[in-house]
Amino acid sequence: MTAPIYKILLLEEDTALIRKIQQLLTLHNYDLITSTTPEEGMYMSRQFKPDLILCGVKLRGGSGYHFLMELRNDPTLQHLPIILISGKESKEDMRMGMNLGADDFLTKPFKSKELLMSIKSRITRFTVFNLQHREKKHTTIVSMPVVAPEIHSKLSKTELRIMQMIAEGLSTKEIAQALNISIKTVENHRHNISKKLNLTGHNSLIKYAIRNLQQQYRILS
Repeated sequence: MTAPIYKILLLEEDTALIRKIQQLLTLHNYDLITSTTPEEGMYMSRQFKPDLILCGVKLRGGSGYHFLMELRNDPTLQHLPIILISGKESKEDMRMGMNLGADDFLTKPFKSKELLMSIKSRITRFTVFNLQHREKKHTTIVSMPVVAPEIHSKLSKTELRIMQMIAEGLSTKEIAQALNISIKTVENHRHNISKKLNLTGHNSLIKYAIRNLQQQYRILS
């Protein structure tokens, strides 16, 4: 039985990288759509509703950051998982991408296995999320903690998930393994979460996550 074909949108200006990714994803049974500009990328996102978006930081006529901001501001598209691709390894670039709502951040040159693992992890989580969302429409049982509105409005879905895992007692390494991302990416997420919630101190994020999420569990129980 053939594995399901997932639709991926690639926004990138580097033609050599486009060909490389196209060959790789076609080989692994993904359906790839390509674009080189943010405007065309938004049109294709609305038209084809991809399962995941790969987006270069540098694009023709704009940047991946601008595309990401527009995507996250569109209620019909803001849930889509997105992986940013950068030509340089910079903490500032990574933090900006994560702060804007990127789910992962890859630096060129990256290995094919690294890209495939990130895609698989993002799509798997996205598929599970959609399944849980559909099931919740037909049940009154709440199996996940309710996050306080002031927290929910400030954090991305990935950051909320990491907050939950911190509250469950998982280490940075365990979170990285569970989400199939690098430890450096988790550390950047933690930095951004602390900054958004105005937290200072080494253990302040852990205490905050445990206190707030555990309170939500008690309310539900």
